[in-house]
Amino acid sequence: MPEIGQNKVISPNEHCLVTMPSGSLRIVQLKPGGTINLGKFGHFLVDGTFGYAYGQAFEIVADKKVSPIKHLLVDLEDSNDGTPIPELKSSANNKDLTDIGQKIQKLTTQDIENMKKEGEGNQVARQIIEKMIQSHEAFEKKTVFSQEKYLTRKQKKFARRFQIDSLSSSALLNYYYREKDPQRVLDLSEETLGLMMSHANIMPGGNYLVLDETGGLLVYALLERMQGLGLIIWLHENDQPNTWILKQAGYTDAELDKFLRPISFLEFFEPDEDTGKVFKFTDQEIEEMPPQRRNMYAKRLAKAEKLRQTLEMVANHDLDAVVSISTLNPATLIPRVLEALSGSRPVVAYHQYKEMLIELDHVLQKDKRVIMTNISETKVRRYQTVPGKLHPLMTSRAGGGYVFHGLRVLPVEGVQAVGRGKKRKSDESTAS
Repeated sequence: MPEIGQNKVISPNEHCLVTMPSGSLRIVQLKPGGTINLGKFGHFLVDGTFGYAYGQAFEIVADKKVSPIKHLLVDLEDSNDGTPIPELKSSANNKDLTDIGQKIQKLTTQDIENMKKEGEGNQVARQIIEKMIQSHEAFEKKTVFSQEKYLTRKQKKFARRFQIDSLSSSALLNYYYREKDPQRVLDLSEETLGLMMSHANIMPGGNYLVLDETGGLLVYALLERMQGLGLIIWLHENDQPNTWILKQAGYTDAELDKFLRPISFLEFFEPDEDTGKVFKFTDQEIEEMPPQRRNMYAKRLAKAEKLRQTLEMVANHDLDAVVSISTLNPATLIPRVLEALSGSRPVVAYHQYKEMLIELDHVLQKDKRVIMTNISETKVRRYQTVPGKLHPLMTSRAGGGYVFHGLRVLPVEGVQAVGRGKKRKSDESTAS
């Protein structure tokens, strides 16, 4: 299968997700020759990251250069990448520990600020953490586990490190859902998106009708699963679909033009004889056109031909699923697009509020074109894990919307099902 979209290695001009020691995320574009500012975690030159696999962690060294490391955060035992730890003892328990802040930490805030000015690389962060441990009068009274937690906490605050990850649809969704405004993705969670992909049976080679008001996030998730095979008809209510998220996905314009077929509500629901038609000039008239006008005319012809093919697919019921993430009322929208589906094809709709999907369920139960309807909700609790310990995080975001799922069928008029009871009654009357 052809590979499209993101590369497996860090490449120039791609958008990627940068994870900092504190766990904060940032989307950046890796422009050759550029410098990226990570705030208090330092600056680094982009060129030094090219060629490494996604998921690689780096440490900022002198002159804004980077050096690959094993992990973003390390344990006490990791002497190669970690902060040098003096030979200090630990306690079996914390019964003798009295943590009273500055009274047991002799290193002042001003001392730390002065040390930060001594350099730009992670070596300064190592020196600060080492000095804080040496100046901590109660560090030896901590257990090994408490010392590890202390070191990790200081690394998250001072270490000048980062990790570059591929900007997949899940990574993009988590970035907006957890770091930015979840309303921009309509409160959709990663687990709910995965449930939608499963219910819709998205696979390579399928043709899908999509309503996406998340800026292209849903379309991006479909493209990842389709692996370069198939077609997406993107139904939208404006002149052009909103693609602000899809632009960060790493697909070229040629790839998107091959797999996407945008179509407006007016073109989809009320096509006429003039829909998609373009006045055709003669060959001589085309040759006499200026080059710019000739290119525009060629694009209009190609767009009209794609629209004609899309409408033909809709008329022939050649679509394999309807997948919707929209703020529009699904009870009035979904029934109008059902005719484009073949039989035994899934219908999947997402909404932030279950009441909207309950109304859709009531409408489709009377419609008889969709059976086995169901409304689902996913809730996943995040856990903190360390060797030998497991407990949930104290705070996390709950919920991720609701998903309606049903199966499109082709009802046959005039057919009456005969139950067992009616057949038995008929047999008894014949015997008598």
